[in-house]
Amino acid sequence: MRLIDGVKDLVALYHDYKTMNKDEKADFYQAKCDYYQKYVELSLIAGCFSSIAYIISDYLLNGSYMPTLIPRFSILGFMVIFFVVTHFFRNRAVTVFMDYFLGHAMVIATIWAIYHLEVKIHASEGFIIMNLIWITIGFASKPRETIFSTLFFLFEILVTNSFNHYPNLDIIFALEIPCGLAVIMSHYLLMLFFLDHYRVKQKLEKAMVTDPLTQVYNRYLLESIVYKNTLKDTGDGQQVAMAMLDIDYFKKINDEHGHYTGDLTLLYIGQKLTEKTSEDDYVIRYGGEEFVIIFKSCDANEAYRRMEQFRKEIENSNDMPVPFTISVGVSNYNGDYSKTIQNVDAALYQAKNSGRNKVVLV
Repeated sequence: MRLIDGVKDLVALYHDYKTMNKDEKADFYQAKCDYYQKYVELSLIAGCFSSIAYIISDYLLNGSYMPTLIPRFSILGFMVIFFVVTHFFRNRAVTVFMDYFLGHAMVIATIWAIYHLEVKIHASEGFIIMNLIWITIGFASKPRETIFSTLFFLFEILVTNSFNHYPNLDIIFALEIPCGLAVIMSHYLLMLFFLDHYRVKQKLEKAMVTDPLTQVYNRYLLESIVYKNTLKDTGDGQQVAMAMLDIDYFKKINDEHGHYTGDLTLLYIGQKLTEKTSEDDYVIRYGGEEFVIIFKSCDANEAYRRMEQFRKEIENSNDMPVPFTISVGVSNYNGDYSKTIQNVDAALYQAKNSGRNKVVLV
């Protein structure tokens, strides 16, 4: 029963994966790399030093340390390259490439050492052990990158046979091909199981920045989109406008109709704002019955027009819990988040103090 449930879960996760678009997959694999990379890096460094330790087995086969001394310690040079590149380049593609670079560097160092061994029949054991490296690196990579690395590893063995002359090449491939397939399969499974973790993380992150009543963003979102008093995700030259909306006489709604009706009113306005804004805009419950709207690719005049139309729709709506109106303040975002919030707050204050049920632009 557990096996059947597990298969059903994997099938559901696979269908979920197939529905992801290119950008979603890129974000998913970036999250996977970020989550596992420290483990991968530390494991690779441990693997490099372990590969140097094989000089002891080289001594048992050759009776001397000298022939394989340079090949074994050459991995230290590859480690330096790895650290330099990963220090200056942090994107996922470079990170994973350097993981595989260091992994195949261990292969090269091992093949170089085998060249200097008098007895080469134990190369098969060494190559089987190399699969631990591909299992490790695969935690941060895509399954297709694991496939390519596995094929490249088989190619390395085949090419180096021309000068190493492995006495049991057929055994090496007979052992390595099933191991490679097992590594690839394990990372397809890992990818799907990580997708489950990724979705849970997404839900938790969304819950942290979502107001549970209105289902729009809450003020915690501002901590992630405002950095050093600037909206982070606004490009150079992009026009942005902000609005602050307040439900008129909301306390009276609570007093006369009860808090349940007040909650329905907040839910209603949250749903309507979500419908009337684009996916790139932010609708934020700023506090109580106040909402802040951040309009992307929109100047203050256009934001004013949209909010005026919205105000009229609310005023004339017949599907709301109880009749109510709204007051709105609008302003251009000038690159200074705090100043812009002050401007829209002042515009809202002006709207409320000049009769309510209006939109004011400053």
